[in-house]
Amino acid sequence: MKKILILEDNEAHMKALNRILSDINDIQIFEAYNMAQANYMLSFNVFDVFLIDIILDTKVPGDVSGIDFVNQIRDNKRYQYTPVIFITSLEDPKLAAYKELHCYNYIEKPFDPEEVLKTVKEAIEIPIPLPKKEYVYFRKDGILYSVKVDEITHIIVGRAGVKIYTKNDCLQLVYHRIADVLKMLDNDNFVQCSRSTIINKAYVEYYDFINKYVKLLGVKDNIELGSNMKKYLGKEFREEV
Repeated sequence: MKKILILEDNEAHMKALNRILSDINDIQIFEAYNMAQANYMLSFNVFDVFLIDIILDTKVPGDVSGIDFVNQIRDNKRYQYTPVIFITSLEDPKLAAYKELHCYNYIEKPFDPEEVLKTVKEAIEIPIPLPKKEYVYFRKDGILYSVKVDEITHIIVGRAGVKIYTKNDCLQLVYHRIADVLKMLDNDNFVQCSRSTIINKAYVEYYDFINKYVKLLGVKDNIELGSNMKKYLGKEFREEV
């Protein structure tokens, strides 16, 4: 179910938008009448689309606090690419901030129900790239260790535990299944190259499918390449095997 946050100070306009959007299945609408309410909802939810009124306080001359809110969410990596639809009654909705904030579109007051539906339906279908993790966290002896993801060269999983190799260090942990380690990393750069080893593709210098090993940049020893991974890794590196 997609979550939509509407930030609109006018109750009649809020009700109108809710009524129009009720024709869309599998969405959940959250209502905020000011920035404080919107920020509170952001702390408990992850939204897929924002509908933001540019003018949130008609008592303030020249108010554009809706734009301030969009500036704020764009500073959050999670919402760098999330579709934002401006709600506006301005004569020039294609203002400079519209482009600078990479907003998806705008809808004008009074609302055209068909146009609102079309715009929001398109927005909720946009695939949003999720930010990649900068760090992965592991517990050892009651201590939480952070490891920078792009510094991990490879990982070896054995009965004695897990060894996380980075450019300058090695962190040894208790045993985890290799599938669980991949899940913790949650990064497409990491692939399993044998029953016990994960490599970071960013460090691949070359690979030898005949002798079944991979050479990683900065790593002295060759990494064994499992027989059943040969075809899979050939596709991963976009090479013919």
